[in-house]
Amino acid sequence: MPALIQVRSPQSSSPSQLRLGKGQTLIGRGQGCGLRLNDQGVSRDHGAFSYYIGVLVVEDHDSTNGIFVNGTKVKRQVLYTGDRVTVGPIEIYIQKGSAASPPDAA
Repeated sequence: MPALIQVRSPQSSSPSQLRLGKGQTLIGRGQGCGLRLNDQGVSRDHGAFSYYIGVLVVEDHDSTNGIFVNGTKVKRQVLYTGDRVTVGPIEIYIQKGSAASPPDAA
């Protein structure tokens, strides 16, 4: 089952949804990015989502402005349903994330 994200940009009046299949989806302004975010606060190669064996991860590619998960700057982070990823001014909501529960959810 693919991961599902919702992207909310200040430049768009309505959010868009994207399914993330197995493998890596690049995030950035560059032409080759699977999630292309056209904003100056986003680097050309900002980072990537990786989805393998039911685990969704976001990774920063040494971008200028970083990637934040639930308000905390991260280099690499496993994502769960309900998490919020911020890339520049764009918010990405994880609607279906990693299959396992976060460690403190018990």
